[in-house]
Amino acid sequence: MVKNVAILAALLLVVGGLVWGLSTISGGTGTAHREAIEPEDDRPPPEPSTEEERLARAAEHAAMLDREWPLHGLVTGTQLTVRAEADSESTILGWLRLGGHVRLQREPVQAPGCRSGWYRIHPRGFACAGQGIEVSDTAPTDEQVALGPDLTSHLPYRYLFVKEPQVPEWYQLPSREDQRAAEAHALRYVQFLRDGQERAAERLRAGNLPGEPPAPREVARFLDHGFFLASNGTEVRSRRRFVRTVRGTYVKEAQLEERTGAQFTGVELGVADERGQTLQLPLAWAIRTARPMMREVRGEASRMVDDESLEPYERLARVPWVRRERIGDQAYHVITAANGEERYLRDWYLAIAERRDPPRGIDDDEPWVHVDLSAQTLVVYRGREPIYATIISSGQEGHATPVGEYTIRRKLISDTMADPGSDLGDDRYRIEDVPWTQYFEGSIALHAAFWHSQYGIVRSHGCVNIAPRDAHWVFQHTWPEVPEGWHGVSTERGTGFRGSRVIVTE
Repeated sequence: MVKNVAILAALLLVVGGLVWGLSTISGGTGTAHREAIEPEDDRPPPEPSTEEERLARAAEHAAMLDREWPLHGLVTGTQLTVRAEADSESTILGWLRLGGHVRLQREPVQAPGCRSGWYRIHPRGFACAGQGIEVSDTAPTDEQVALGPDLTSHLPYRYLFVKEPQVPEWYQLPSREDQRAAEAHALRYVQFLRDGQERAAERLRAGNLPGEPPAPREVARFLDHGFFLASNGTEVRSRRRFVRTVRGTYVKEAQLEERTGAQFTGVELGVADERGQTLQLPLAWAIRTARPMMREVRGEASRMVDDESLEPYERLARVPWVRRERIGDQAYHVITAANGEERYLRDWYLAIAERRDPPRGIDDDEPWVHVDLSAQTLVVYRGREPIYATIISSGQEGHATPVGEYTIRRKLISDTMADPGSDLGDDRYRIEDVPWTQYFEGSIALHAAFWHSQYGIVRSHGCVNIAPRDAHWVFQHTWPEVPEGWHGVSTERGTGFRGSRVIVTE
């Protein structure tokens, strides 16, 4: 049921205009057809104004799919590439992932590099069915698509932290005997490292240390402490619970620790909140716990002292900001305190999100993102109007987030990153399937960070870390939209997909 909701939610993001359904890649079936990708206006239609309009659009879209894209494709491969043409060397349009449900045209194109034939995939491009697509006249079941991401949640998968020094990852559910052997191997490996015998540890792991048995062949790899895994389910063998990773391997659940990320959320602007208030910029958040201060005057001298009658603002709380003010050689924020009077906080206690003019050439309905590194804030705009604001963590010293004007180049529901920041204390770790990833400059991206909650403070290795719920919202409201059933999309090399601009300032 949850996955049905996820699929419907994804469908509704693209209904109405059918802009992706009318692919710019056309031609007959049965032979490879090469045609340049023409740029097109792939902006989504305006949001429906009524429930009746929403339902009508959904029905129209479903009818179009049944008419023009009659086949159903269940993605069974770990990850597949969508190409612009029926050619394994043609431009990459995007990616499919295990559990995805896509719509296909009836007849495959026969071309080199794919014995099973290249199927036209909605809304555009080609995918090789033989690389991992099960083609059918009927839609897959809930159980079949359950391996895919949950698009309705702030985290698309379940995320787990490796809490032991060495943890075996299995190709298949292990027997108790294999599990004991692997854990004994891991313990011996750690002992060698602790004794300074790195060479012996390497030979043990390679299976060529005399007198020491190798690890069971069913072990895919050993995971270091600090790694993160993404899981799409659990399975039980002999009363032992194992998580199934999104790549189809297994890890004992007891050796992992689930992480769900911070509950912090930013602010949707221009929309009434739970108290009926409609918020606009500027907005302020406390990035350190701080008690409001007041000016104490003695004769001709004055000084700032804590107002003990007022409670401190806890970290991440919103603060009623008024203005900046310089007093002597110190910068202060002037706020409206709980008692209705003006009070002060030192400059480094608050992060302020403020309005910015749009870059040149922005359309009235075009979404774009402003990242302010000095304030550690992010604001999403539509045209000139700010529509969402939050705080972020950008690159720390030596790994600064680059300043400039960029365009979202690749957008993925999740993507694996190695060493995205030093906050876990070990540069060897990796985080599988980092959620809501939007690359805008090389390997630098906007993405969710569920492994820490230090938003408002520099922390990353260059990327813009966003709280999971905020990252999910930003992902849903920037261009390009990820087509229904896809895992990611590219705007590079003239794919025809249009990316939102990202403006990074200091």
